Amino acid sequence: MSDTHRSNSAVIDDLFEAYNAGDARRFADFFAADAVHGVLHSDQYLDGRDAIHARYVEVFAMYPQNRSDVVNRMAFGPFVLDHETVSRSPDSEPFEVVAIYTFEGGLIKRLDFVRT
Repeated sequence: MSDTHRSNSAVIDDLFEAYNAGDARRFADFFAADAVHGVLHSDQYLDGRDAIHARYVEVFAMYPQNRSDVVNRMAFGPFVLDHETVSRSPDSEPFEVVAIYTFEGGLIKRLDFVRT
């Protein structure tokens, strides 16, 4: 595995730490200022770090016990693909997503989710 792959994977590890701590500011800071975040093949996206921050302030307020864990990860070039499980609370039914992170300049430039 190249240094770029380890570096991008390490960024995602830190992103998960911020997400699972409910730290919207730290979470958003892993994204480029002009990042795009949304559901793959959808026209509903968050545009920019500020919009990502605002959305996750809401998410973490609605789901204070929200947690995501990596099931499997693949990294190559500027991409990290994660199969993740997400649980809104210990009593809720978890759901699965595939997250496709695209990096540019050490930051997440784009995040696309696939959810069944």
